[in-house]
Amino acid sequence: MRSLFRYEQKKSILHGLDPRVKLFWLFGVSVLSVVLGTPFLLAVLFFSTLPFWYVLRPSLTRIKAMFLLFGAIAGSFIVSQSLFYYWAKEPLFTLIPASFPGLGPLTGGVFVYADGAVYGLYQSFRFLAGASAAMLVLATSHPGELILALSRFFEFRVGKKSYRIGLPYEIAFMLSSAVSFAPTMVEECGVILNAMQARGLELKGGLRSRAKALKYIFFPMVVNVLRAGRQLAVAADTRGFRANKQRTYAKELIMSKGDFLFLTYTVLFTAMGLYLSYTGFGATVPV
Repeated sequence: MRSLFRYEQKKSILHGLDPRVKLFWLFGVSVLSVVLGTPFLLAVLFFSTLPFWYVLRPSLTRIKAMFLLFGAIAGSFIVSQSLFYYWAKEPLFTLIPASFPGLGPLTGGVFVYADGAVYGLYQSFRFLAGASAAMLVLATSHPGELILALSRFFEFRVGKKSYRIGLPYEIAFMLSSAVSFAPTMVEECGVILNAMQARGLELKGGLRSRAKALKYIFFPMVVNVLRAGRQLAVAADTRGFRANKQRTYAKELIMSKGDFLFLTYTVLFTAMGLYLSYTGFGATVPV
């Protein structure tokens, strides 16, 4: 799972794109995932991100992690909606009858609805589309370029003065560090788990044994993450982070013809989705 949030260094068309254009595409996909509502359009939105994965040709480890993550997300949506879908007419079967002591009178019975499972499937496309686009941006954008894109998203000149629109450099650095800490936490969990198993921790058994194992993993993981954050802060201070208000950059972001083509595609794709939603074709309606 740690490979999902890491930059994959290779040569591809997506790696050569300006990170600002990819961030704008991510924003467009995120907006459409909210405004669109019909199953067909949500599925199209999600599947529109898959050709970019084909162009990227990710490693086998990343593909396996993606299938695991996407399957877990879709499964959680399907299960939750099949149990708590209020527009269904007839349940598929009864999970907990209303006469069951305790939970039955409290919940009125728990039922599984086929319509709810279908509704949960296409609603999962909302999250999957944004997650797929975000992982593409992370996989094809170097962390340094991503920070630069966030802090200098748009630049224009009025007279002799140039103005930049973007996040403060500190906020951009914080966001990039937070994303990089996700795979670090996964790695720390694996190291701690192996160390605990070497010391005789038993993970086989039911839910109680696994909950007990989490108790031994949580505190060392938090301590290690705090230690890594402390080391990051010391390294930033020793390199003069925030020493001057006016920063200089070794690399400037300059858009090429390919960037403008991808930007045109993003604008047209987003505008089409917004138009379909505005005209009512993409409105959110129950199944």
